[in-house]
Amino acid sequence: MFTDEYGYFYTVCGYMANAGFTNISFNGYNMHKRRREKKMLIEYGNMDTVAAWEPVEEVPSGYSRIYYITKGDAIYEAAGDRRHLTPDHLYVFPSMIPYRVWHESGQELEYTYLYMDFPKHRVNGLIELQVDGETCLHDFAGAVRKAICEDKIDLLEHLADAFPFFLNENEHFIRNSAMLNDVQKFVSEHLSEEITIEDMSRIFGYHPNYFIRLFRSETGRTPYRYIMQMRMQHAVRQLNKGMPNDEVCHACGFTDSSTFTRAFRKYFGVTPQKYRKGCRIRKVTLNPC
Repeated sequence: MFTDEYGYFYTVCGYMANAGFTNISFNGYNMHKRRREKKMLIEYGNMDTVAAWEPVEEVPSGYSRIYYITKGDAIYEAAGDRRHLTPDHLYVFPSMIPYRVWHESGQELEYTYLYMDFPKHRVNGLIELQVDGETCLHDFAGAVRKAICEDKIDLLEHLADAFPFFLNENEHFIRNSAMLNDVQKFVSEHLSEEITIEDMSRIFGYHPNYFIRLFRSETGRTPYRYIMQMRMQHAVRQLNKGMPNDEVCHACGFTDSSTFTRAFRKYFGVTPQKYRKGCRIRKVTLNPC
């Protein structure tokens, strides 16, 4: 048992017993499937490119980009930490701090990516995992690539749900406080409604200014930015399912499509219409499976 900075207590060993797991079999070995409160998978794809590549998060993203590099290399940089990203490694990028990654044009880079929002954890630094042959992680990474190739999205979501178990012992994979879990649950259940900082502060028993400081100290983001990120992530999931733009707009708490379009463009750099046209391309593997 341990105590976080706000005085909340957790029993680590009791987490799995309370989460409700059932066994499923895949590729000859057993995995666990957790009954989800919230889908973690936001975006995914297998890519092969020789063009310049430079993901940049100028402010904390609130979600983690996960890259499994199979060919080529790239450079990661954040707060003075500079790393060389190499093949046969799986990298989990931080959700709490800004960073940039780049790959020089003219050199081939092949990778599988998942964008994930871990509902009960956050990532405060780069996580690097060696993908050795004859290991569960090697089989897991191969299963993810294959599921994307074959467009088996239900299977991919189950695999994504299993991924945190490879991270549980890592120092950069931090368990949320009870307060943050409650806030996340509240926001996810009210995305189609107006949510104000004053209402949230009152519901959770804090003065608004203190609530903002408390939330930011734990997540690196303001509550307002967190709510907008949740709305945008929900929008992407619904667009990927084929939901019409007007319905996505209202499902994400916007009163009119023009406001939704402006917010979406500001967050992702493209309109929902252009995203919808391009998202299928991003999910198609450029190399045959």
